[in-house]
Amino acid sequence: MDKILYLVSFKSTDKFNNIDSGHCAAVLEKGNYTEGELVDFFIESVRTNFNLEKEREIIITNIINLTKIRRELEE
Repeated sequence: MDKILYLVSFKSTDKFNNIDSGHCAAVLEKGNYTEGELVDFFIESVRTNFNLEKEREIIITNIINLTKIRRELEE
């Protein structure tokens, strides 16, 4: 398998400090990424999945590697 599936939890705030939260799936090609690149990828995935404007602040609260969990359960 050359892709990794993540479940990303987040909170976001708008300019009026309204807070939303949610979860989304993010699929990433296997590779060597820095922590900053991963966070940027997850934030962009949240923006895309929820159609959030650039002005909204997004805070990643949890990341779960579903591919790793699936592999461990199969063993």
